[in-house]
Amino acid sequence: MKNINYKKNNFLLDGAKKFFLENYEERINFLKKKKFIFIEISKFINSCLSSPKKIILYCCGNSIIADNIKCEQIDIFEISEHYLNQINQIKINHSLVDNFNKIQDYDHIIISDIEYQKNPSYNLDKIASSMSDEARIFVISKSLVWFFLLKIYRVLLNKKYPKNNFLPMHYLTNLYDSCGFEIVRNEKIIFFPIYIPILTSFLNKIFRLPIFNFFCLNNITILKKKIIRNRDKNNISVIIPCKNEGKNIQAIASQLINLGKKTEYLFGDDKSTDNTKTEIFKIKNQNQNHNDNINIKYYEGPGICKSKNVYKGIEYASGEIIVIYDADITVTLSEISFCIEILNKNDSDIINCSRMIHPQDKNAMKKVNFIGNIIFAYLFSILFKIKITDTLCGTKIFYKKDWPKIKQDLSTWGAIDLWGDFDILIGAYKNNLKITEVPISYKERIAGETKMKSIFTNGLRMLWIILYSFYKIKIKS
Repeated sequence: MKNINYKKNNFLLDGAKKFFLENYEERINFLKKKKFIFIEISKFINSCLSSPKKIILYCCGNSIIADNIKCEQIDIFEISEHYLNQINQIKINHSLVDNFNKIQDYDHIIISDIEYQKNPSYNLDKIASSMSDEARIFVISKSLVWFFLLKIYRVLLNKKYPKNNFLPMHYLTNLYDSCGFEIVRNEKIIFFPIYIPILTSFLNKIFRLPIFNFFCLNNITILKKKIIRNRDKNNISVIIPCKNEGKNIQAIASQLINLGKKTEYLFGDDKSTDNTKTEIFKIKNQNQNHNDNINIKYYEGPGICKSKNVYKGIEYASGEIIVIYDADITVTLSEISFCIEILNKNDSDIINCSRMIHPQDKNAMKKVNFIGNIIFAYLFSILFKIKITDTLCGTKIFYKKDWPKIKQDLSTWGAIDLWGDFDILIGAYKNNLKITEVPISYKERIAGETKMKSIFTNGLRMLWIILYSFYKIKIKS
């Protein structure tokens, strides 16, 4: 049962307020006629929400959006009670709720009236100064193409229309930046605004595809507040999945360093058939009483695949920052330290390390793996509009607090992710976490052999995960 509260929206242009108040009957008829558009907007927003508990909606005669948004509590700034009474299918509390100014209480903020706001930059700046660091803002705006098409349509047919701001996307991008926000995602939806059963839904889904979406009516831009974090406050947990890596354990031990306030190294032995377990306990005993800031832990992996081993280690981890580190020592811990500094210096949520920028050691990666990685990275970048050069690097760094969001979708992307790289990247994207890529040097494995075998089978699995996840996140909704 939703708890819906209402408060009058006083942030709007005078001309817009006058228009929507004087022409509310005509506007309500339009909203009822075009209800399918707002249902589609609501459904798409639902697919982008990350475990919402309390949402605030700023709107201008389109609070109908709230009907289909899935959240326990929605507080609405609307231009008039007339719109609430006539278009909403849910029970609204019409009392003026004073706690609307407590923006920090909301985990999602939806702004669907930015083109009619009196001073968008002032409003965004006020929101930024008081919202929580973890909250996300959804801004619904019109594309430049449709802005002009609607303008021409109204002039030619002598249609009445309200005063509104001219807000091309490049201006909005600068506006968000100047107000202390950055864009996490920008989605385009709704190409065909005329309802024809089956056809309308089909066309609107097809036109969410790259290139086609240029012609879509609405931009849904997801923002996060820029924040600077303090490295000294973080304890680090390094997850090291091990499968027959006995010859590499001592080499790892020789480079162990404290990466934060304190660092724990969690070695997960995935039912190895060599002396991996023995070597882990050997360095665990060697470290005791030698360094209070470094703690070595052992856990038994499930023996299913690398991803399951890593996920079990994350559950055991106690640090604020999680580092996934492969036991083949192809990346040095000194570079991991630099990546953690990057995480703390900017407002990223997750660091994806890339082996594809700096020159690699001669035999560090097989040619077929190299080519496959380029293809997957290109596909990921095109489909999700995030520049990624290395989707399969095992070294990823993120905050433990974000793990519950990511893990709720593990292996729901069409196939089980045996390695975990796609699970984490796609889960982060789906939950509106900012992904930053940092180049690292990639060394040749010291001992043992790569676990990435059955190249063709694994390649098909990975291709399917990328395509299915794109369908599930951007089209299925």
